[in-house]
Amino acid sequence: MKIIAIFFIILSLVACSKPDPNPELKDPIYTDLQAQLATTTSSLEAEKKKLEGFQKDLNEAIPQSGQIKYAQKRFYESQALITRLEQEKSYLELKIEQRKKISVSSYREAFKKKEPWPDPKEFASYQAEQKLRKAKKAWDVKDRMKEAGLSFNSSEKEKPSKEGSEKSEKKE
Repeated sequence: MKIIAIFFIILSLVACSKPDPNPELKDPIYTDLQAQLATTTSSLEAEKKKLEGFQKDLNEAIPQSGQIKYAQKRFYESQALITRLEQEKSYLELKIEQRKKISVSSYREAFKKKEPWPDPKEFASYQAEQKLRKAKKAWDVKDRMKEAGLSFNSSEKEKPSKEGSEKSEKKE
């Protein structure tokens, strides 16, 4: 009986050292890219449905009434958005393929070296990159000062701080 128990313990220890056949499924960057692709695909399908409605509005618009310009504008803006979403979808598909190859190779290297995988530093840098990509590209001084907790009033000139007013009282 002891021999069978020892055999099962040894078997379980030896069997646990197999590499994962699909390591990309554990990769947080890969799963984030998959989620972005799903979001983009759903947005693309929704915009295509809107485009059909805009096409009907354009066909039904009365010429020389002002409606046709508005209908054309919505139709062309929708077409431009669809083009952008299709480009983003193809970009994400390529990025997912690339990430899959990278994750498989980095997993194999980490498995051979018996290091932890996925690397948390890599995911942290990916998150920082995504935050910067999604950040506003227009810099508004008023918004930046509000974020910093400063007030921006052009009517108020420099007001002395509490420390400055205390110093002026001590001098008197």
